[in-house]
Amino acid sequence: MNRSTVLIVDDNRDLAENLGEVLGDEGYTCAIAYDADSAIAQLDRMQFDFVITDLRMTPRDGLAVVAAVRRQSLEIPIVLMTAFAGEVQIEIARAAGVSEVLAKPVDSERLVAFVRERIPLLRA
Repeated sequence: MNRSTVLIVDDNRDLAENLGEVLGDEGYTCAIAYDADSAIAQLDRMQFDFVITDLRMTPRDGLAVVAAVRRQSLEIPIVLMTAFAGEVQIEIARAAGVSEVLAKPVDSERLVAFVRERIPLLRA
């Protein structure tokens, strides 16, 4: 069973917890943060194999989480979720180091497949 760790960041508690359950059922250990500051504090305390974050949160957005992850490692895959992404936002996110941008509502099967595809690259 895979015990890789995934940090899920979203101010929508139901969505964050649902994604945690879905990935937990796949064998991943999930930590959940409901805002960027809590996520950054968790990143300071432990190493994650994968990060999933919402873009629009207050007071700091998902790009603050992306920046904190990239200070820790250039290798950690990051998925940015958003219901509001236009071309400019996607380009900014990719330039910041986001691996994938997924539109909300998130297709959990697609997300699980992406996590499964990317984490083995870190373990190889």
